[in-house]
Amino acid sequence: METATSRGTDRMEALLEERAQQLFLLSDRERKGFIVKRDMQRMRSEIPLTPEQLEAVFDSLDVNNNGYLTIEQFLSGFGEFVASHSRNSWEEDSVMESSQKEVQDSDGPVQYLLRELESINVLHNLEVLRQLCHHVEQEESPLIRNNLETFLQQLVTDLRRCQKEQRNLEEALKLKDDEHDAQVRRLFEEMETQLHEEKKNQARHVEQKLQLRWSALEQDLAEKEQQLQDVLNRQQGLTERVHVLRSKEMCIKEENERLLRAKEELEAQLQAEHREVMQVQRLLDDARQNEAWERRRHLSAGFRLAKRIMLEQRGLIHQLQLLQQMTSTLEGGEEEQISDRSW
Repeated sequence: METATSRGTDRMEALLEERAQQLFLLSDRERKGFIVKRDMQRMRSEIPLTPEQLEAVFDSLDVNNNGYLTIEQFLSGFGEFVASHSRNSWEEDSVMESSQKEVQDSDGPVQYLLRELESINVLHNLEVLRQLCHHVEQEESPLIRNNLETFLQQLVTDLRRCQKEQRNLEEALKLKDDEHDAQVRRLFEEMETQLHEEKKNQARHVEQKLQLRWSALEQDLAEKEQQLQDVLNRQQGLTERVHVLRSKEMCIKEENERLLRAKEELEAQLQAEHREVMQVQRLLDDARQNEAWERRRHLSAGFRLAKRIMLEQRGLIHQLQLLQQMTSTLEGGEEEQISDRSW
């Protein structure tokens, strides 16, 4: 008897620990490894307690006032909580069983089992079973009654076990759904983190490309500015050269104008001198003509005088020779006059 009781106690503790783990996993959907007071509110669907009572349970389990509960703290504290809660439930169940036993004694086991079947609310229509039980109760055979009671008792037990298995299955499915939701949420968070990292990497890559592009543009701009400065310097040099050339051109122009004026003055002087030379030449020609005429006149007079003298002194032959000589002399004088005119 004691061994069966010990086994029942161990099984009850194992069930309590399993139930506590289920409740902890239900609260810790994010799988943090601990729960806070807000996470306790997720147990409301499993534990018939108000939010204030759940917070009170959390405060009673958080003996170190850490603000959170690990699974070890929750399991150890939950066992004590369930034990005290079980004692209260056991007292309530004892009162209920006593009342049910009184009802069973007053109504009979068959009616009690029928009410149990009706309370289970699995069979939709109990009227046929009620008629069967009523027909069996009218029989006076104790064996048939005992078999009916055994059947009903086994049916109630099986249905309750099925209900319990169904609840356990629903809890397991819900826990599985919660785990799946937590896994999906974790995967979603990981994807968000990965996307965030990819966005950061992409933004960093784009920023690096922009930085390189900006550096290249700055270098290109510096080169363009240097080229522009070189062009401006060359333009300044060309402007200075143009200014110098214009100054030289002005000087040359002034020099040309001065030379032109000097040329005009020289031409005027040359024309004046030419006029003077022409005038002198005319005067010289006139003088030469006068001189030639005077010479010819003197020669003619001398010729006549010589002819007369020769005729007088040497005779006619001598005079003829003299005449020929004078003629030759006269011809030489004309040639000299012609050469003087050409000069």
